[in-house]
Amino acid sequence: MGKVKGIIAVFAILLVLLFFFGIKNIKSLQGQIGGQKENISELDQRLEKIRNLEESLELRRLTGKVLPQIPRVEDPIANKILIEKFFKSFLTRLGLEAEVKVENERKSRDFPDVVEVNEVPIKIGITSYSSYKQVMNLLEEFRKFPLSIEILTIGGTDVAVPGVLRLQLKYYVVPGGA
Repeated sequence: MGKVKGIIAVFAILLVLLFFFGIKNIKSLQGQIGGQKENISELDQRLEKIRNLEESLELRRLTGKVLPQIPRVEDPIANKILIEKFFKSFLTRLGLEAEVKVENERKSRDFPDVVEVNEVPIKIGITSYSSYKQVMNLLEEFRKFPLSIEILTIGGTDVAVPGVLRLQLKYYVVPGGA
């Protein structure tokens, strides 16, 4: 009889421990689910902002309005897409068909550390252009933005994008504005 009471006591203790840790795990899982729901709602809000910005950019492109600066958001992946779409729209407005590749934003080596300027490397391959004047208009338009042309090649392969006229640019970004 003493042995049976011991087994029942051990079983009861194990049941209480299982119940205690089970509730703790359930609360932990509920907290994780709540965190994921918040994360999803934040991502939905960011996606909606990006969609609104994309619609605005498309509307401006269709109406022929020119943006005073390249649009930016807080998401680095969205920034790459916005810069790519901006340049494609920009080049289309100038009558050029091009492939644009945007790399990740990084700290610029062209400025001292105190200034805190980042750069976004951009590669553009223009498949065809009709005149020298069209290329000069393109270069003149680039002067309106904080861009630096690193490589400009006609028919060369120094820039790894397809096209007859190839450009490698740096777009300078000052974190926090300006």
